[in-house]
Amino acid sequence: MNTIFLSNILASLVPDNDGFVIRNEVNNEQEYDSYVEFNDSSEKPSWADVNGKIDDQQWVEVRASRNFRLSQSDWVMISDVPMAEERKAQWQTYRQALRDITTLPDPFNINWPTPPE
Repeated sequence: MNTIFLSNILASLVPDNDGFVIRNEVNNEQEYDSYVEFNDSSEKPSWADVNGKIDDQQWVEVRASRNFRLSQSDWVMISDVPMAEERKAQWQTYRQALRDITTLPDPFNINWPTPPE
């Protein structure tokens, strides 16, 4: 997992810590033990705690991407945009599919809908 992703997880687990350093990308417990250092080592969360937050953090990323995609298509919902009803319906279907993304079971396996052309 990239360092920003891991940093967000660590900050959520230990919000009032004195600081930590992530020296490399971390994908397993051994790398976590080697590459993540806390100023106060007693504050370092266990790998199990970190691993348990991975899905939660990924959903944060998915929602941010979804919200960006929705914002990029907000213009089609303005009532005075000249657009055929069929085309507007295509955009409404696309936007609903974006909203439904968060009902999927796996935040790491998202098939993003394609906007109408």
